[in-house]
Amino acid sequence: MTSGCLIATLYMYGAYSRARREMPKSQGGVSSFGQTAKRLLAIAIPITIGSAGLQIITLVDAKVVMSRLIGAAGFTQGQADTLKGVYNFAQTIFNLPYAFVSPISISILPAITAQLTLRNARGARRTEESAIRIMGLITMPCAVGLIVLAQPIMALLRGYTGDTLTTAGNLLAVLGVSLVFTSVVMLTNTMMQAHGFVYLPVMNMFIGGIVKVIVNYILVGNPNINIQGAPVGTLCCYLCITVLNLFTMRKVIRKSPNVPKHLLKPLLASLIMGGVAYGAWRLTAAVTASRLVQCALPIALAAAAYVILVIVLRVVTYDDCMLLPKGEKIAKLLRIR
Repeated sequence: MTSGCLIATLYMYGAYSRARREMPKSQGGVSSFGQTAKRLLAIAIPITIGSAGLQIITLVDAKVVMSRLIGAAGFTQGQADTLKGVYNFAQTIFNLPYAFVSPISISILPAITAQLTLRNARGARRTEESAIRIMGLITMPCAVGLIVLAQPIMALLRGYTGDTLTTAGNLLAVLGVSLVFTSVVMLTNTMMQAHGFVYLPVMNMFIGGIVKVIVNYILVGNPNINIQGAPVGTLCCYLCITVLNLFTMRKVIRKSPNVPKHLLKPLLASLIMGGVAYGAWRLTAAVTASRLVQCALPIALAAAAYVILVIVLRVVTYDDCMLLPKGEKIAKLLRIR
């Protein structure tokens, strides 16, 4: 991780140095270092607090889960460690789609801010709507895939069998549902920050974190639910933040984008894709015992079906594709004009 961060830093410094030479010189007055630092800190501090606060709540929640498994649900330390290990691995898979969603959130912040600086509210809204559709294009199939193929994925990557596989599959499936709301939270946080409302997402995230701790305290302590209550707590957390963010945006942002509306087509395409994936998995499982084939073949067929559905249903527009790296090539591949 350290090496990766160092290489990324050196690359960014080199890219900035090259771009700086091509930047036009400012003709107006230049803000002092103090003014620039003050404005930067006013934006960065609440965002940092929000990220750190949720991480702190996650650490507290991890302690709550372990204590409830041992103290209330009646598991031994070894049994609790095993259950927590299964859940931690499910979380690792759950976090993989962030690698695709995070760049979208990062890229739309300056894009929206630039439109607002030019007093182009319509342009800002178009950018926000495009970002929502692109986010749905990526996260919806990931979420449905995790829900439908939870068991074969966990069997292939971790080798679980029997009751452990059933538990692992249930954990990953619930986290798959959470993925949709987690992505919406990330995107709506960025939108509010771009409009200058940097403290409101922080408050909503703290409320969601508290909900997570309470739900996990209740469910994980139930011997019949135990560790399977942990992803439910995560789901309730991000569902709560999603509702709060959407409500807040309608109150503070004039003509805020209709998030659910722009997710309908990606959701429809993903549900049909999920049916293809599930059917392919059941058929494959009846023919072969190979875990690799049971997982890889349904994923390949589902991916092909999803690409076709994206084209047929016109899930995204040409402008949406331009938000992505190699956007023109993607638009050409999907036959979008």
